[in-house]
Amino acid sequence: MTRTTGAKSERFNIHVESPARHGRGPSGNPRRQHGHSRAYILDRLKRENLTDLAAAVEAGTVSAFAAAVQCGWTKRPPTLAAVTHQARKRRHRFQAIDGDFSAGQKMELIYGPGAQGSLFNSREELVRAWTVCRDELLERANAGRRPAGFYEFEFDGRRPPYGSERSTLWRMDLLSEAERAELECEWKAAFQEAQAPDFTVNDGSGELLRGDCARAAHYAWADIPRELVKKWSAARRRRERRSASSEAAAAK
Repeated sequence: MTRTTGAKSERFNIHVESPARHGRGPSGNPRRQHGHSRAYILDRLKRENLTDLAAAVEAGTVSAFAAAVQCGWTKRPPTLAAVTHQARKRRHRFQAIDGDFSAGQKMELIYGPGAQGSLFNSREELVRAWTVCRDELLERANAGRRPAGFYEFEFDGRRPPYGSERSTLWRMDLLSEAERAELECEWKAAFQEAQAPDFTVNDGSGELLRGDCARAAHYAWADIPRELVKKWSAARRRRERRSASSEAAAAK
């Protein structure tokens, strides 16, 4: 049944005493706390030394009834849905209270919230999760990629598009030395691939691009920073001029 007390409403499976009469019976004598009242559950949590859970109930992070269900002291009424979004959020809250974060919450830190909304109960909880999981998620990220939490809390500006993320972080000097070396090696190979005289690129519409147009499209696809393209192109022209001069001198 649903009972409203003040501004909040909670679903319970038995009657809970109204705060206006809390602690007194009809005759004015002290009333024994019911097994599903908030006061009783809080008292029991403290008596059983479940202080973190008691603090979460007092702070409003989880309801007293949800805490009782988590401890196995009562059960929720059956629902039509096997696992509701609210049930998932409750599970994530309890994992956060225990000092752990679920795979779903870590996925949110990497990719951002899903279509059903955030699995975190508050901005504070999100900040705490990023603080705890930051190093792990950054270590797991591919070279030149960053999780959503990085762009939310540490990046100055809007998150760059996926296709230009790596060159953006390279240009802003936000990559580690190992990342920079790995990416520049990959980009150099992609640049060299485009230097073949007969290099072509299919632009997706069935049309074949050739020459400089094909190379420009290839550089954009590989997300090679334009600064490196300019540097490597200049170096290639110098090598070609030296080679031509050497051949001309040998022919004399």
